[in-house]
Amino acid sequence: MKLFYSPTSPYARKCRAVAIEKGLEARVEIVPASPMTDPAALHSANPLGKVPALVLADGRCIVDSPVICEFLDSLPGAAKLIPHLDAARIDCRTREALADGISDAAFSRTMERLRPEAQRSSEWNARWTNAIRRTIAHFNAALADRPHPDDAQPDLGDIALACALSYFDFRHADLAWDREAPALRVWLTAIEKRPSLATTAPPPA
Repeated sequence: MKLFYSPTSPYARKCRAVAIEKGLEARVEIVPASPMTDPAALHSANPLGKVPALVLADGRCIVDSPVICEFLDSLPGAAKLIPHLDAARIDCRTREALADGISDAAFSRTMERLRPEAQRSSEWNARWTNAIRRTIAHFNAALADRPHPDDAQPDLGDIALACALSYFDFRHADLAWDREAPALRVWLTAIEKRPSLATTAPPPA
């Protein structure tokens, strides 16, 4: 299998972390790709020109990180990251969706900064920022109900959240998200010690 990825993408990092948690590193070849340069190999794998994209041995391609992660989790491996039981599964996928949603908002802020200053929208930037802050507050408040990373195998929702929060640190340190979510910072510091996250961290800014 080949996984097209960008080292700064929280979505691609999520897929890489899942592969490592599952013990599938030897089966997944990671292929760097910069979507902004429109590489032909990436377009062949994913006509949207987005990462991550997973190309299987038979040539089929799976796109979008939730789908790729679900496929990887379906393979035999050391851990099960998406619970089987309905209630736990829905909880996990909901937390994944919320984490991906704040990654979406953060990525929108990133792209907005690349626009000429006169074309930037303060209204949209405020909406994205407020969505991020509300959702981080939600996760911080709910943290008491989640096991500490040292005590339990993380699920896909945990991995998605760790990747999202790290992306904020990498691209949007100005948000200082942990000032109002100190418990979440402690949680992130602990979970990022796992090999799956430590070895997939974004490059130094």
